[in-house]
Amino acid sequence: MSLLAQIIAYIVSPLATLLAVWIAYLAVLRGSQPQLLIYYQPNPDIPSLIDLVVENIGGGSAIEVTFSEPLPINWFGIEKPQKDGFFIPEHGFPAVSAGQRYVFNGGQYSGLESKLGVGLEVKASYKFRNPFGILRKASDSFILSISHLKGMPTRTSAHQAIVDALKGPNKTTIQEIRNELRAINNNLKLATMQREKKEDDIPT
Repeated sequence: MSLLAQIIAYIVSPLATLLAVWIAYLAVLRGSQPQLLIYYQPNPDIPSLIDLVVENIGGGSAIEVTFSEPLPINWFGIEKPQKDGFFIPEHGFPAVSAGQRYVFNGGQYSGLESKLGVGLEVKASYKFRNPFGILRKASDSFILSISHLKGMPTRTSAHQAIVDALKGPNKTTIQEIRNELRAINNNLKLATMQREKKEDDIPT
């Protein structure tokens, strides 16, 4: 092997090793980092209701999660906003574990629009531990908006439709079936009691 080839080998080999170690570290670091998401979405069961979702889709826990702005929740109103509502405060959550998901009752379109406007810019700051256990700081920025939900459908899910049918004041097929089953059950209980009474009256 020539002297030049030896020199190149001595230089390239350690560099390749360091590069491999660095890539492995980045992969482990990425797997241990939290990744927060904050967004509004239509409620899957109740028409016109909008949920606020805060979730961590990363591989590590987000510690001491804080927000630059309070997050609006429970602001109702379809045609025009109502006056009462609440906020998730800036001090946020003590921790959001990997895979953890919080769902809040956000409210309705006009109520939330009165607080979000064309979009509310929010910065979520948090801490996490790197692969060596050292506490690091990080942040993610979001634009909270519901303008994309303006034309959302107002259909009710099948689950909620069944619940409403059972609880609602209007006569439905499900309610009629329920009442018939109750009547059959009562008749069976009565027939059983009458038979037991007749058996008791028979002299032994």
